[in-house]
Amino acid sequence: MKQYCLAVIIILGGNSLLFAQTIDQIPEFDNENYSGDVSELFGDSAWFGRYHPHFGYSYEAGDTIGRVGGLSSFEGFLPLFEGYNSDWLAFLDARLLLDDENHNLGSNIGIGARQYLPEYQRTIGGYIYYDTRDTGYANFGQVSGGIETLGDFWDARLNWYIPTGTRRKLLRTTHDPTGTYTFIGHHLFGGTFTRFYQAAMTGVDMEAGRKIYSGPNTDVRAFAGWYHFQANGTPQAWGWKSRIEGRISDVVALNLSIQNDRVFDTTVNFAVSFQWPSITGLRNGPRSNLPARDRLGEAPERLRNIVVTNQEIQDPNGGLLIDPSTGLPYFFMHVETGGSGDGTFEDPFGTLAAAFADTRTQQGNVVVYDHRNAAEAGNFTLATNTQVLSSGPAQFITTQVGQVQLPDSNTGLTPQITGSFTLNNRSVLSGFGITTTGAGSSIISNGVGNLMVSNNTINHTGAGTAISLSNLTGPATFNQTPLTKSGGLGVLISGGNGDVTFTNSSNTNTNGDGIDIQNAGGTIQFGQVTTTNGTTSVNVNNGTANITIDNLSSTNAGADSVLINNLTGSFTLNGGTLTNSGATGVTATNSQNITIQNTTIDTPTTEGIFAQNVTNFNFSSNTIDDASIDGIAVLNGSGNGTISGNTIRSILTAFDDAIDVEIGGDATVEIDNNIITSVLALAGTGIEVSTTAGNVTTRIRGNQITSILNAFGDGINYTGNSTGAMTTTITGNTIQNTAGVFGDGISVIYNAGSATTTISQNTIDSDDLVNLFGTGIYLGLNTTGTTDTTINQNTISDDVLAALFDDGISLDIDRGTDHDVFVTNNLIAQTGGLFNDSIEVLLDSGTVSAARIQVNSNILFGAGGGGTGLDVFVGSPHLLCVEATGNTTNTSLDFFAAVGGTINVEDLPNLSTNNNGATVNTAGGGTIQNIADCFP
Repeated sequence: MKQYCLAVIIILGGNSLLFAQTIDQIPEFDNENYSGDVSELFGDSAWFGRYHPHFGYSYEAGDTIGRVGGLSSFEGFLPLFEGYNSDWLAFLDARLLLDDENHNLGSNIGIGARQYLPEYQRTIGGYIYYDTRDTGYANFGQVSGGIETLGDFWDARLNWYIPTGTRRKLLRTTHDPTGTYTFIGHHLFGGTFTRFYQAAMTGVDMEAGRKIYSGPNTDVRAFAGWYHFQANGTPQAWGWKSRIEGRISDVVALNLSIQNDRVFDTTVNFAVSFQWPSITGLRNGPRSNLPARDRLGEAPERLRNIVVTNQEIQDPNGGLLIDPSTGLPYFFMHVETGGSGDGTFEDPFGTLAAAFADTRTQQGNVVVYDHRNAAEAGNFTLATNTQVLSSGPAQFITTQVGQVQLPDSNTGLTPQITGSFTLNNRSVLSGFGITTTGAGSSIISNGVGNLMVSNNTINHTGAGTAISLSNLTGPATFNQTPLTKSGGLGVLISGGNGDVTFTNSSNTNTNGDGIDIQNAGGTIQFGQVTTTNGTTSVNVNNGTANITIDNLSSTNAGADSVLINNLTGSFTLNGGTLTNSGATGVTATNSQNITIQNTTIDTPTTEGIFAQNVTNFNFSSNTIDDASIDGIAVLNGSGNGTISGNTIRSILTAFDDAIDVEIGGDATVEIDNNIITSVLALAGTGIEVSTTAGNVTTRIRGNQITSILNAFGDGINYTGNSTGAMTTTITGNTIQNTAGVFGDGISVIYNAGSATTTISQNTIDSDDLVNLFGTGIYLGLNTTGTTDTTINQNTISDDVLAALFDDGISLDIDRGTDHDVFVTNNLIAQTGGLFNDSIEVLLDSGTVSAARIQVNSNILFGAGGGGTGLDVFVGSPHLLCVEATGNTTNTSLDFFAAVGGTINVEDLPNLSTNNNGATVNTAGGGTIQNIADCFP
């Protein structure tokens, strides 16, 4: 049996180690009995001899060779075969490992054998293991083994470790954009590309040491040794180590080790181990000062975890550049003057035609990179995800590391192409001069999207359309690509929902039109558009698109400069000049969200801006000169409407109305801060507003309306025909008539519905010697609805000498019995002028009407020709209640009640006193009587 054990040891461990000590006398084996705890556990079981199984737990704190962090070990040692005299032992050793860093598992399972040699007083042994380790990123396995010699004082051992299976695992890569970039073949490499691996290392370690202390229950041994580990991609780890091992009882052992090498640097490791029933597994035997013959049952000392190194390796060429949209490397086809190859950087094509004829280009997912400064004719069709780039501008591609500028770009070299490009999904066209003649287009797309056309010039001559975009499925962007066109159409967008953006890409067409948008959706943005002698500069028909044009210059358009029909998205013109339009400057019908601003419209044949059946409109800060019909006309508008800051002038031709707004639904309309002037021409009303349906809020504020040597209609005319609720504010306006003929300054008439009206702080001035003006402010209430009207702080002709007015303020109440009117703090002809009446109140229709009126604190001067400061006439069968106090007049306060009519005057006996001594006249066959309070 001894020979069998020695054979096992030789097979497992190789040649025997040199013995560390020489023994002069070889004692016989002493089989004396010892009593102990182990025998109490296992008794005299026939399954085991002198050595019994033992189990335990150990914990290693700190780092060690190939491991960061602590390690827990759950251990079991099982004797398999034992010699008759217990001088040899075969065993099974198994451990379950749990590391601290990632809480991942590892394992050791091995077999071994030991033989005690009495002639040398030394035990020799060998063992072989299979080990596993899960690092959290990779799984490794290894075969390991070793040989050992154990003596009473000196020990030595040699262990080896060989990984099996996967020895190296790629964990991740990083690609830093810093660094140089270069073409190699069809691909682009560059940046700093780093691969991170974990690798299991092959190695060997050896140590030797001796017992340095023994106590009643303690053995302490000290060891020193060396180790070597290596793996591809890592410097070899040659190192030294030292270790102190202390057994403080038959159950507990302590271990402190220090090791150093250039790979793992200096590491310190402390371990504590608990074994049960005992460390040695002896059935009976001493707890300390163990001789070699009693150590056959100890677990072998070796590295339990597989040694793993972390590797960081940089590629000298940098990384391969990837297209994030496909996850594939960019594939380049190079074109260079004189080339005749296969499109690699080293052997390029000579023409675009050759590049596009290659089957690889026709597959798509390719970049055709033209390095030439040459001319070529042809019509080129791009496959999916194809970029056609020249080296002229700085060219950038989007990669996994961000935007990267292509090598050899920004040279200023621009290939000149006579022909066209047909784009496909995810096409890019950049850096070419494109010339096209005839009916064909320069840029064509149909049913595709995600297009980029940049840094090109396009010159197109003939009846065709320069840029044709049909049925876009994704965005199309034109950047720094100016279009010069002669005849035909500049840009056609037909169908689809893709967004279209022209940035720094002007569109200029002589003898043709600029833009035609048909049945399109999405967001469409144009910059500068210029047309001369075309038909319609911008035409939009049907669709849901949101369209913006930054600036439009249209000269001599044969019809409307801008025509919009049936657009349910929005249209915005942010500026420009529209001159000599054959019809209107801008026409919008059956559409919504129309904005025209900062635009000059000069001498349109009909209206400057015409909108019909439009919901939500904004016409602001425009200048409109010499419109033949209306400056701005809105028919059947609704929603939110703004007409603000416009200058509208009739200089050589007369407009019908400067601003004419008809509201046909619920709406809020603001007409503010417009300047309206009629010079040397016949013109209609300054601002005309009418309502036909809906609840409407109207604000007319801060406008300046001037007639010079001219016939003008009303300054402001409001007519409410809607049966809904009207809220009308007319405030802060200036209406001036200089040596001309004017209608009413402000006229407000309600023929239906209810109304709340404020007319305040307006200036109505006729400031010439011989001037004809209608009524300053006219209010007509011809509705059965409830109305509440405030007319206050208005100034009507305060600086005249001999101007002719009809009435300063005229109130005409024809229908309805729930009307309240407050006329306060108005200034009427303070320094002169000729009026019929300063304030006239008239109830004389054949329909029953009733009202309450407050006339307080007004200055009523300038009446002439038989006129009065306050003239009240009430016919039959009407009722009027009047509160008049604090007024100042140079004429009288007259009240006339016809038969059947009734005038109730608040504090009638003191009326003269209450109005600064004004003369009070009453007449008529009706009833004029005192009342305590008209507004209790």
